[in-house]
Order: sequence, then structure tokens, then C-alpha cells
Amino acid sequence: MPAPLTTLGLLEALAEPTRLRLVNCLAAAPLFVSDLQLLLDIPQPTVSRHLKVLREAGLVRDTPIAQYVLYRLRRPGEGRDRMITAILEAALQDAGLRAERAAAVEQSRRHTATRMHTVTEGPAT
Repeated sequence: MPAPLTTLGLLEALAEPTRLRLVNCLAAAPLFVSDLQLLLDIPQPTVSRHLKVLREAGLVRDTPIAQYVLYRLRRPGEGRDRMITAILEAALQDAGLRAERAAAVEQSRRHTATRMHTVTEGPAT
């Protein structure tokens, strides 16, 4: 488990626009790297690099599922939980972030069902 995140550390982690966009999408649903890459239209190495920063900051956690890794938002302690909630609520005032979050919900529903089917039953031949 990462060390507790200071308020300054939390704000620094979320001040980078790509990381804020990632957290915004993960607030909607747990997603795979490929889902985030598709939603945000950014290269996979960029997504992975920013997820690593967010994971080290204790803001996201990852769960391996077969050959994939599912990322989800991890809410830190009480005071920081309120701060993250306020930041995510403020993000909904931005039309672009609001649209990305809605797209994340839909992508999660579509893509996760497909991936879970592949993992449990194997690839179609």
C-alpha cells in the first residue's frame, strides 16, 4: 500500500491534465488501459505512464485479470476523499470531461463484457 498522500501531493498528481482525465474516467467505472487509450485518444505508453504515477500516489489500484489489468479509482482517507469528490464534481462542469465520463461508463459496459467473455470462455475461433 502506498504511503498516505499529502494534500499537496494529491493536488500535484491531479494538476496534470491527462491524469485528471484518467481519474475522471475511472470515477465512472473500472477500466482497462486499452479502454482509457480509446476514450482519451492517447497512446498506450502515455496512459500507462500516468497510471503509474496515479497508482504510486495511491489514487488508483490495479487488478490483474488474465492478461489484462483493470484500473479503478481508490479513494484515500476521509479529508482527501472530500477533496477528490469536490474535484470530480467540479470536473462535471466541464463539457469535455463530462462527455468523457459518460463515454467511460458506456465503454466499461461494452468492453468489460467482451473481455470477461473472452477470459472465461477463451477467444473465438
